[in-house]
Amino acid sequence: MLHHNPFIHGNPVVPDQLIGRKKELRQIVGRILTGQSSIITGSPRSGKTSVLEYLIAQDKQAELYGDRAEQLIFSSLDAYTMPAEFDQPQFWEEALAPLKEHISTDNSASSLSETYQFCQDNKFGSFVLEKLIAQIRKKHWQLVIIIDGFDILLHHPILNRVEFFGGLRKLASRSQGALTLLITSNASLTKLHQETQHYNLTGSPYFNFMGEIILGALDDLERDTLLHQSDINFTENDISFIKGIAGGHPYLLQVAASVLWETYENKLEEGVRQKYVLQEFYLKVKDMLKGTWQSWDEETNKDVTSLALAHLENFKIVFPKKYVDLKSIINSIESKTNLDELERYGLLIKDSHIRGGWGIYPTIFLLYFILEKLKPEYRRQLPDNIRENLRQHLLKK
Repeated sequence: MLHHNPFIHGNPVVPDQLIGRKKELRQIVGRILTGQSSIITGSPRSGKTSVLEYLIAQDKQAELYGDRAEQLIFSSLDAYTMPAEFDQPQFWEEALAPLKEHISTDNSASSLSETYQFCQDNKFGSFVLEKLIAQIRKKHWQLVIIIDGFDILLHHPILNRVEFFGGLRKLASRSQGALTLLITSNASLTKLHQETQHYNLTGSPYFNFMGEIILGALDDLERDTLLHQSDINFTENDISFIKGIAGGHPYLLQVAASVLWETYENKLEEGVRQKYVLQEFYLKVKDMLKGTWQSWDEETNKDVTSLALAHLENFKIVFPKKYVDLKSIINSIESKTNLDELERYGLLIKDSHIRGGWGIYPTIFLLYFILEKLKPEYRRQLPDNIRENLRQHLLKK
């Protein structure tokens, strides 16, 4: 009988296969039940969509929300699929579709049906929407609008307007819990504040009515649970190696473990399989790493470059000072806020053995930097077997 690879990656994880995130789920559920809006942030492929799928899964409703489950109406939108011509009335038409369906099945909601029609006739303006939400509150219902990839809307040709964003904030913050927003973003709450400050030059930050829940690295127990899904027992050496290259990033762990599983099925020897895993793993996640790099602003890219050059010293790779004045580079890091943020996202780790005190983590990001972002004149200074140096470095940890 052929075995199937248990380490699934690519699509969002189905609710029953979600590993970890219990603390984050508890925080989000608590905020939903108290009528508070939330933003889930994390690096690309950190599991934001998977968490959303878990929160709205029909068979999880009673477990998560108890007696309140019947009062909750979830509406899920994907910003990545909204076309350029998508306007505000179309947004609300889609966002309110589950509410409309809910109204149609409730014989006591005739006035709500009339108010919804009034909103539709008036192109879902903020004034009429407030009346609709007030009636939702009287019914003791709660509409939870989920927008996956909300930061994409900051660059939408039509929806990127103060009228749209201001309307969302006003409706949610004045609804007394009848309307709750739950959004996801690759950008942190701090970055979103910076990008939307032009909406309100004198007032408070636009997103200050939301609580931020960060999807950072999985903890040690969660990583071990993920890596022991297989009926194959990986060696401790291999597990340590996988944790080094993939860190606590759930997607990277799944991909790395998937490649490792195949080497066990093909009966490769330990030294050979780790070399193979590193090479194949990098090829599979290269585009994801590129997307992560591109999601950072210029200052963050500069800071990560400085830390990566410092990290290379631990591989006994020291560039001539005419190429790299490492002391000056480390001292030039302007914002420790960026570094703290990347640590919370699970992309840096404090390491006193590295100049500057930070290590690139997961280490596959360091390999991406070396192969794709290091200037050619620097790259020529590196040994040809840089991948093997990286592997040996991980095994010594």
